[in-house]
Order: sequence, then C-alpha cells, then structure tokens
Amino acid sequence: MTAKVYAPAPGAILTARDVWAGVQVGKIIKPIVQGGRLTVPRGGILGLVGESGSGKTQFVRAMMGLSSLEPGVFAGSAIYAIGDGPPVDVLEGVTTYAPYRPPRGDELFPQRERIGWGWPLWRRRHRARLALLRTLGVGFIFQNPVGALNPFLRIGTQLVEAVRVAHPSANGKEAEERAIHWLAQVHLTAERQTLGLYPHELSGGMAQRVMIALALAGEPHFIVADEPTTGLDSHIRLEIVGLLNRIMGQGNLSGIVISHDLPMIARLCDRLTVMYRGRVVEEGPIEALGNPKSDSHPYTRELKERAESLAKGRHSRTRGGVEKTGGTGVVVGTGCIYRSRCAIYKDGDVDKARCEREQPPMRVIADGHQVACHAEDVAGAWDAATSLEAGGHDG
Repeated sequence: MTAKVYAPAPGAILTARDVWAGVQVGKIIKPIVQGGRLTVPRGGILGLVGESGSGKTQFVRAMMGLSSLEPGVFAGSAIYAIGDGPPVDVLEGVTTYAPYRPPRGDELFPQRERIGWGWPLWRRRHRARLALLRTLGVGFIFQNPVGALNPFLRIGTQLVEAVRVAHPSANGKEAEERAIHWLAQVHLTAERQTLGLYPHELSGGMAQRVMIALALAGEPHFIVADEPTTGLDSHIRLEIVGLLNRIMGQGNLSGIVISHDLPMIARLCDRLTVMYRGRVVEEGPIEALGNPKSDSHPYTRELKERAESLAKGRHSRTRGGVEKTGGTGVVVGTGCIYRSRCAIYKDGDVDKARCEREQPPMRVIADGHQVACHAEDVAGAWDAATSLEAGGHDG
C-alpha cells in the first residue's frame, strides 16, 4: 500500500498528523496515541492539555524521539519547518518500515503487518533527523527537573555544554560568561558560585529555573515545556509561570506547553489542543476557552469548569454529574471514547446510536477551530444538559 504523503500547514513550525504510538502489553500493542494531530504556528505557543494518562506527553515525546516505550511511534507525520532549510518530516518512512499498523474497520488494536527487518535502520535515521533538528534549535523543559539534570555534573558544566550547541566555537571563558548570562535570565544568582552547585543542592524551584536555562542556552527557535510547574508550591509556581510568560512572549520563539493546568495554558498560549484518552478531541484558538458560546468539546468544558471550581476552593462534582476523579488512561473501543462521561450523551441531546457506533472525526466549527463531537450545536446541547442536571440537584 502506498504511504500517505503529508504537507506542512501554512505558516506552521510543526505540523503533526495521524500519529500513532503504542506500548507492548502482553501479546497486544496498546495504542497510547491514536491518530494524534496538532499544529504549532510559527511564533506561537500551543497548549496541549488533558488529564494525567491522556497521552499528551507521550505524543510529543514520540515526535521528538524522547520516548523509551516499545514499539513507540509507528505511524504518522511530524513536519518541522525550522530555520531557512526545507521542512523535515522526522517520521518520514515510518509507515513503510514499522512492523505494526493502525487498526482498521472493527479492529481495536494495532496489527503486526511485517517482520520489520528495516525497523532498526529507520529508527537510526529517525535519531539522526532529530539530532539535526536540535542543531537547528529545539529545546525541552522536562517535567522532573531534578531527575532530568545529570546528578554527577555541576550545573555550570551542563549549562556550558548547552551553550556550545549554539556557539560551538566559543572558548571556555566565553561559554562560562554565556552560562552566567542565562542564570540571570531565569532570575538565579548570576555568579560562578552558582555554576559550581550540583543538582542535589538545588531547591525544586531552583532546579526548574536551571532546566529552563538549559533549554534556552542553546538559543532554540522551538521549545517544549512538559508540565513545567508540577510539584512546585503555589508561590514558586506563579513565579515560574511569570518567567515562562516573559520568555515565551519575546522574540520569535515557538513552542508547546504540556499541562493539565488550564489557567497557566490560558496565560501562556495562543492555541489549544485537547487530548482525552489517547485521542485529540479539540483544536482551536485559546480565546475559545473564555467564550461560553463557543462550540468547545464537552471534555474541554468539563476541564474548564473543574478549573473554575478549584479556583473558588470547591471540590464537589462538576456540572453534568462528572466526578473530578473520573477514570483516566488510554482506552480502545468503538464509538466516542468520551460518551461515558459526556453530559450531552447522558441527556440524549445527540444521536446516541451514532455515539456508540462511530468515533467522531474532527470537524471545522469556526475558522481555525475543530472538535471531535457528533453534536451539531455543542454549546446549546451542553447548556441544556447541564442546566437540567443542575435543576435535578437543586431539587
């Protein structure tokens, strides 16, 4: 079968389409990313949101070659347009060489299609493409900075190595001066004494700042921040968000912020991609989050109401009868994967048989805004369903 040819979206620095990634569980391949798609505009910041276990981190790690899962990514396209050179599809040829293919028809799990003699060779080329991207300017802020920093090297040594990615000809003194410069940029004491610290000597907030400095020291054009405030107390979290907002708002830096923290995403990002249990259910402008009349996906509305309740100090059920502690994790099956938690489905304001039979495709509801929902008027159906639920609780 001829592999599908993908093209980058106009004005995008990253265009990902139909990305599948899986992990071996017993004798089956569990698809942790199912047809993932996202578009990062040049000079824009994309927020990738979803509950823990939704697959958002593995989606990005699969495209960046940072996932250690087996078999990992086995289908799709991830086209980067960084610098003045031609666009680079880091997943080019994956469908031809991967031993597995996405499920078709009534199949629930990826199927083994070939022995895969060429698979190790493709993965070697994949790593080479990613190494090229990093020289063009790609940075990564990891979720666990203490675990991501090398515990045996002083932070100055690690920063100098990062500086030399952008300035390979810099001598030792110049590289050290630039390392101190990046310490100042992330509001750490810009002295040689700070460079001499080891990771275990840093607080959580300091370690996160060092991780941000490491990502920036290579002077990237594209940066990924994976849950950059996880594990930090509220005061330090606000400082880190303010720092990221200042850094990402200047110049032509593009990137992705992965989080389940909607207020942070709303502050940092221009666009939003929402994942639920391995699938992308919404792509659109960040303004849609604050517009109650927008046809946002019911899951996005649930996340928004949950964030609003937490901000007000409430820990009760969200509207629509959905518990905050609802199940997460990637699932497979027929029909809409969200229907067991969907207030619209429960209220019957949508064709239930279709929800149970067909996985809703992404459809355009406004310029640059798509959702995967069978309901034609998502906003109206949601309001009707949740007002009925609220009325029932009042009674």
